[in-house]
Amino acid sequence: MARVTLSKLTKRYGEVTAVDGLDITIADGEFLTLLGPSGCGKSTALACIAGLEQLSDGAISFDDRDVTDLEPAERNIAMVFQDYALYPHMSVRDNMSFGLRQQRVDPATIRQQVDIAGQMLGLQQLLDRRPAELSGGQRQRVAVGRAVVRNPAVFLMDEPLSNLDASLRVRTRTEIKRLQRELGITTVFVTHDQEEAMVLSDRIAIMSGGKLQQIGPPMEVYRRPANQFVAGFIGSPAMNFLHGELLRQDGRLHFRVGRHTMELPGESVSVDALPGPGQPRGASLGIRPTDLVVGTARGLTLEGEVFLVEPIGPVSYIDVDVDGIALKGICDPDEAPAVGDRVTLGCTTARVHLFDRATSRRL
Repeated sequence: MARVTLSKLTKRYGEVTAVDGLDITIADGEFLTLLGPSGCGKSTALACIAGLEQLSDGAISFDDRDVTDLEPAERNIAMVFQDYALYPHMSVRDNMSFGLRQQRVDPATIRQQVDIAGQMLGLQQLLDRRPAELSGGQRQRVAVGRAVVRNPAVFLMDEPLSNLDASLRVRTRTEIKRLQRELGITTVFVTHDQEEAMVLSDRIAIMSGGKLQQIGPPMEVYRRPANQFVAGFIGSPAMNFLHGELLRQDGRLHFRVGRHTMELPGESVSVDALPGPGQPRGASLGIRPTDLVVGTARGLTLEGEVFLVEPIGPVSYIDVDVDGIALKGICDPDEAPAVGDRVTLGCTTARVHLFDRATSRRL
């Protein structure tokens, strides 16, 4: 096991900076997810940790050992990729033991390691089969097992679930989380799927444009996003945004958008962010669809016309046109309005998020 420290990790490809000054310390035994859209630099950062890419600037250490210039084989890491990369002519047992056999580990030790990993992953009955005889989920478990048997200091996983169907993804991510907890191996996991990141991680590092936007426990980044990008990326469906003005009137704080105004508690905005009396400040107000309830008048009350109803089982999402702004709310499916109905949407002030229009930072 190891503590992984990324110090100003930077990777450039000519004029393009793929990863820009990444500073992260991953605790021994922690499960950290690098999350972000395609092209944000998360897989490049993982490749740098693995030693598959040479850094342009910065350093990487495992515990107090500088591994920046070491080859992948010298770092004691194990990688699981999106592609299972199994040898089709080998049995499951031989695929899982291949790395250990290359290292000339004692055959009795290899068999013991493979048997233990096979039992942990529910592969005992499959050890003599070949990859073509396995389902996608079973192949992915074999790929994970191949990494487990090596007893690595660090697990590196690059979108290992993206080739699986929805139900298999849910089952396999549960197995990965359980396995990581049992083994206590420091794990860096890359995904663009925010739900996957929320479920698996001790902490999430959200990236955009090669830069770290926010790092923290899943519910912290969900409840207190550092900026508008994080707010819009974390959470499904995506957060609604209203662009308006923050102003103080008669000692009270208000947010105004079009003909709608809501009073905000003073403590909802930092002192430095408060506008002067009569001096509006451009701001964006974010509301998660799950907090915008149809048929309820609350701190912020909006009215509009329904243009789409999306039943998903336990709830229905309602898309509403409010003065030309498309907002998504939620309601009981048994009380869902029809397309064309006019409805009221309400949200409590405790569940709104405010961001500066100029910088996109949380206010």
